[in-house]
Amino acid sequence: MAGQVSTGNAAASASMAGEGQEEDPAAAGTSHLVSFSPALAHGKEGHGFQSPAPMDAEIAGDVGAGGERITQKVDDKVVQTLIVPQVGMSFESKDKAYEMYNTYAGKVGFSIRKSNVKRRSNGTIYQKHMVCNKQGQQETSSSLDTTRTCCKARVQFSVCRKEIWMVQKVVLEHNHDLVSPNKSHKLRSQRRVIEADRQLIGQIREAGMKPAQVYGFMKEWYGGADKVPFSKMDCNNEIGRERKKYLESNDTQTLLEYLRNKQLEDPTFFYAIQVDKEDGRIANFFWADGQSIMDYACFGDFVSFDTTFDTNKCEMPFAPLLGTNHHKQTIIFGAALLFNQTIESFVWLFETFLTAMSGKHPSTIFTDQDAAMAAAIAFVFRNTSHRLCLWHIYLNGGKNLSHVIHKHPNKFLADFKRCVYEDRSEYYFNKMWHELLSEYNLEDNKWISNLYKLREKWAIVFRNSFTADITSTQRSEGMNNVYKKRFRRKLGLSELLVECDKVSATLRENELDADFKSRHSNPVTYIPNLPMLKIAAESYTRSMYSELEDEFKQQFTLSCKLLKTEGATLTFVVMPMEYDHEATVVFNPTEMTITCSCRKYECIGLLCKHALRVFNMNKVFTLPSHYILNRWTKYAKSGFYIQKQGSEKETLKAHAARISRHATSVELKCSVSKELLDDLEQAINKLDLEADNSLSKMQEKSCEVPLNSNGCVKDTLNGTISFLVPRVVKGPKSRRSKDVVEKKKWQKKCVDPTHCSMLFPVLLILFVFILLYATSM
Repeated sequence: MAGQVSTGNAAASASMAGEGQEEDPAAAGTSHLVSFSPALAHGKEGHGFQSPAPMDAEIAGDVGAGGERITQKVDDKVVQTLIVPQVGMSFESKDKAYEMYNTYAGKVGFSIRKSNVKRRSNGTIYQKHMVCNKQGQQETSSSLDTTRTCCKARVQFSVCRKEIWMVQKVVLEHNHDLVSPNKSHKLRSQRRVIEADRQLIGQIREAGMKPAQVYGFMKEWYGGADKVPFSKMDCNNEIGRERKKYLESNDTQTLLEYLRNKQLEDPTFFYAIQVDKEDGRIANFFWADGQSIMDYACFGDFVSFDTTFDTNKCEMPFAPLLGTNHHKQTIIFGAALLFNQTIESFVWLFETFLTAMSGKHPSTIFTDQDAAMAAAIAFVFRNTSHRLCLWHIYLNGGKNLSHVIHKHPNKFLADFKRCVYEDRSEYYFNKMWHELLSEYNLEDNKWISNLYKLREKWAIVFRNSFTADITSTQRSEGMNNVYKKRFRRKLGLSELLVECDKVSATLRENELDADFKSRHSNPVTYIPNLPMLKIAAESYTRSMYSELEDEFKQQFTLSCKLLKTEGATLTFVVMPMEYDHEATVVFNPTEMTITCSCRKYECIGLLCKHALRVFNMNKVFTLPSHYILNRWTKYAKSGFYIQKQGSEKETLKAHAARISRHATSVELKCSVSKELLDDLEQAINKLDLEADNSLSKMQEKSCEVPLNSNGCVKDTLNGTISFLVPRVVKGPKSRRSKDVVEKKKWQKKCVDPTHCSMLFPVLLILFVFILLYATSM
């Protein structure tokens, strides 16, 4: 696949929507995005006609042309006003005409719907009926409950060519029971999800609340179920409608708009897209925000990389690049979506990653045993130590050596695990390995032979680079569990980025909590007055101090013997008292340098128990500053800053959230007095009208997005590039071999009769019936 790498801002896109028929409001236009750069209900429930106002009602004034405003009085107090539709009333739009009749219907106690429409030859409306929802007769073949009663109540509108809607005919009589005020919110036309509620529902869903919990929140928000202007079903439908609307939209347009907005908020945000030249579709995609880039500058000595998680509707493997911070917490350096897992794709990803990180290579990268990944790492990360996951090796051994395990079920696994995990000298490793081969007749086993050839990539005794105390990709696998809980299976590309932002925000909040605790408090030391532990507690983060203190305690279980002296250099043998696992420590008291054969400081950045034992024997009770690795200290990120537009100018979303909190505060202050609440409501209504007027003017002044001659959206700063979203590929996209555990799990699952394709529909129907029965209980 030949491709190209481009970075920059996402370009805006143009969309055109045609006006549909009156009874079919579906949008007619599509979007093309092919470019980017780096009142009162009265009376009783009863049968037959009810007058729209009580006999003692007072006329409050005229409305429109002939409209009547009727006000009910209870104990000489005005309760609410009702506008009764009359012939001659006029409205400047269809929506206002509908709103008038629907408001009246809600007060009186019935629901309305739009009915017959007549059009001119040019398609414009000249007559429209709005009727009681019980108008007409239900089909006898329908299995639904009967709701129609042939009610004649209606309002007929005539529409002139100037789009003025005038009431032409009114029928107020009903032939059915009307609904009492405490049930009026159940009427269908009275139920609607306004934009403010839609936004709130969306925010609640973004916070991770399940659909079943959203309506419960809305009931509390409105002060009771009877106050909510929509039903639970309406709420669930709205959630599903927004989701479907998003998935059916142009995902490329949404993606690039998101990327453009990210770069406006964060100028250091980086992204790159590789496009297939043959069909113009996205092949591979990488992104990293400014915080991730800064984190890599601080903690980029270790990277964990895994590609075993699919999370998007294009079935592209999601591949986060992870690290660990000074609290030993997981951090995200960046993430990628790969169309396939070939050497070419991995090379593109790693080279793009280096570009985003200013060319800085990690000291160590942990992966699984994928051949294409290994080849790409050797080509791109020439100065990086490539380590293989010990956990995968141990599990693969359980599969490839199953015949041996069957004969020696307990002993072999223990011996094999000891070879894989124990941290001894190279001599002991080779000795244990050859003893293992000899005892279980594995000298000619191909898998064992190939594994031994790769021993420098997985055996702990051969580690020669900084690993941050990590021995496997389980950090990546742990994050995959986090992503699985957070992500839905069929996410769009931009949806995926949004969810990744939320996961990153959670991780960063955890880091802030740990930073605050570490910087503003010190742990109680094991020996309170010992300078070494005091210095460590003041310098290290709490998690790292805890590890150092454990090493300090373990030194008292070790014996220490001077082996030889060469000038100022002293060589000691340090070993546990119960067995002969010795370590050699070389100490220079003049230069205050110390090295240990276990290489804990070189690989982890923390002094080991052997070195601390030698310090103690030589009466060194302070911690030399050059052995306090900065990346594990409380101030590891000092001197690293990220500049964001949002730090100086808040985003529109943040601005709106701040105003919302202020409005809530004002509402709580006014809630102690009805007069204050009335004043607040009038002020809000006034602002609402002003906002509508301002939005109308903004829409009139809006202009079309400039297009190139070929129809591509033009970015005036960064040119134009055309591409499409990836095709959804069914089946495997590459020859990436699964490890034996993954294969074993899949084979085991397929044996289960519940996975049979013929039984699945039956089980699904059974599950639905059980769910419906449980809900009705």
